[in-house]
Amino acid sequence: MTFQSLRLYTALSIVALYMTLEAAFMLVRVPPGTISAVPTGELLLIGFILTAVLDAHRFEPFLRTVPAAPLAIWWLVGGTQLAIGFSAYGFWAMRDATALVESLFLWVGFVVAGVPGAIPLIMRWFRWTVMAGVLIALTFPFREYILAVSPVIISANMREIPLFFTYQLAPITALAGGFWLLLSDQRIGWFRVAWLGGLIFVFVAALFQARLIYLQILLMFAILAFTQRGRLSTLFAPMAAAAGVFVLILALGVPIPGRISENVSLSFYVEHFLAITGAGADNYGGDEALRGAAGGVGQRIDWWGAIWENVTATWTRTMFGLGYGISLVGLANDTSIDAAVREPHNSLVSALGRLGFVGLISYIWLHAALAWIGVKTLRAYSMAGFGRVAEFVYVLGVFFLLLWLSAMGEDAFEKPFVAIPYYFYYGVILNLWYRHQNSASVQS
Repeated sequence: MTFQSLRLYTALSIVALYMTLEAAFMLVRVPPGTISAVPTGELLLIGFILTAVLDAHRFEPFLRTVPAAPLAIWWLVGGTQLAIGFSAYGFWAMRDATALVESLFLWVGFVVAGVPGAIPLIMRWFRWTVMAGVLIALTFPFREYILAVSPVIISANMREIPLFFTYQLAPITALAGGFWLLLSDQRIGWFRVAWLGGLIFVFVAALFQARLIYLQILLMFAILAFTQRGRLSTLFAPMAAAAGVFVLILALGVPIPGRISENVSLSFYVEHFLAITGAGADNYGGDEALRGAAGGVGQRIDWWGAIWENVTATWTRTMFGLGYGISLVGLANDTSIDAAVREPHNSLVSALGRLGFVGLISYIWLHAALAWIGVKTLRAYSMAGFGRVAEFVYVLGVFFLLLWLSAMGEDAFEKPFVAIPYYFYYGVILNLWYRHQNSASVQS
């Protein structure tokens, strides 16, 4: 095995572990047991930086392909704030800068995708990973038994985190896997594989009971309606059938071992969905789950208001933010929240709080530019007849959109198990776009 192939397999393995072991693998550090230990993802980045001389021929193609201007502005502001924060807060500044540091995985993804024969391998690994996410999600009803026997990892604030499973990214990964199955024309005997996709959607929504999941499924419906007009009846049939089975289960009164409540009905899911707005936080009678869901919206708004007041207090903060090392949630003086919660459950608000309006604008610009490159790559490979590559980019795009929707209500891109796969696979898309522009084969 060549050194390039070794780096490729190492990168794919680490990204897959972040996507499947989630928060637990995020805590795997070297040397273990010390607060200043280096996370696995950062070790991989250091390895690519130290061997960058081997990839010197990729510098110019990468800089021509990546949205260089917003990335440079974001890193100029973020890097300066990180240097200032590290001198004052040390480890905590590095922890808060995850969204910035992990963006270097754009380079990692771009480099490994350039290894001869890498693209088909990367496509297979991504498919295996999202299908592993489906299998992990299916274990959710047995989570109490799994967590009871799971080994644990000690976090930086001395908490025990189970290795199997934390079920934080699993619902999104499973939805991406279900979406991929939904697109399939394969059959097992008389059974269409696509019907499994509909069942996965309903399973994830019914058991994980998260308002963002309901929105994510609606988003996938909208994507299908916009991009698959000629196949709508074929694609929607499995979802409609699965929803019908679910309604029948509710009507029969079968208990559902959900995340927040087993006492569910169709009205429970409707009211839980409506709790997205925060309306009715005090009007759900004895249902503590629904009251808590609705009340959490107002709590987030309080956090965001406190961040806004602090950011706009001076012109320097307005332009360049509060920096890394302080708890953004702590600005709201919310005593009901654990001190370990530092980000305000919205990645755009985090970007504003950390790096001000200059950082926020460059952050939005960067991701909008990456999304546009993804769209152009999908179109290019579809028109060129590379169906499997186009489908890979299409499913990746759906996965990215699910992550972004999650980032509007959770601290998504501030977590390595979200940020690392996101930037790594966008790096792969950048390489595919570069290949198209230069007429290079995806097999090479």
